[in-house]
Amino acid sequence: MSESWDIDKIDSLFIAKHILEDLGTNWGELAEEQAQVPLDPKVLETVHSIETIEETWEYKAISNEHTFGRKEKDETIRLWSVPRKSAEVLRNLVILTQSTSILEIGTSAGYSTLFLADGAKQNNGQVVTIELLSDKAKLARNFFRDSELNNVRLLETEANEALTNWDSGKVDFVFLDADKENYGKYLDLLLPLMKTGAIIVADNVNDYGHLMEDYLQKVNGTHLPQSRADKRVRS
Repeated sequence: MSESWDIDKIDSLFIAKHILEDLGTNWGELAEEQAQVPLDPKVLETVHSIETIEETWEYKAISNEHTFGRKEKDETIRLWSVPRKSAEVLRNLVILTQSTSILEIGTSAGYSTLFLADGAKQNNGQVVTIELLSDKAKLARNFFRDSELNNVRLLETEANEALTNWDSGKVDFVFLDADKENYGKYLDLLLPLMKTGAIIVADNVNDYGHLMEDYLQKVNGTHLPQSRADKRVRS
């Protein structure tokens, strides 16, 4: 199985470069060449396997002790993977920034993780990904095995606990795609763990911003004067 260099891949590279330009982040010609290398065939095959079950996999939580990413209390839990183009953008951002220590909060079945890890592999980097729901963690482990990537470590635990007890050094790049209402708490725990100039990509800001108002306030002063935003963050 192979992957063609199609318009979506060109578009995803353009988007990644545009994001980094807005942040004032530079990249070299070699990194841009690396971003144009297709996904590893085994990774691509595994990506297709996840896409095959995306619309049919579901899990009904027994209790409401944790949202597991649900927006409504009794909503059926699904995989909720990012779109392919978004995953490509994540991979390109990792490659262009030459990130070697990547953290993902919210693994699900590992779809975005595979793109992050394939990009990190080009930088001799590693991905740590956090997933609380055991059914999803089991799926992800199987898919990581199938992909033959050996640079992924999955932590099956609460994100708060993993970040509080973090022992894996400073982080270059974070993909935040978990329980939206706790983004603000995660940001507070993340910032001391991150290198200067490190990047956080937060999913669902446009469609579920009402669930993460404290996060949005901290990163760009959405609801209160801009001066109240966290001075350590540039958005």
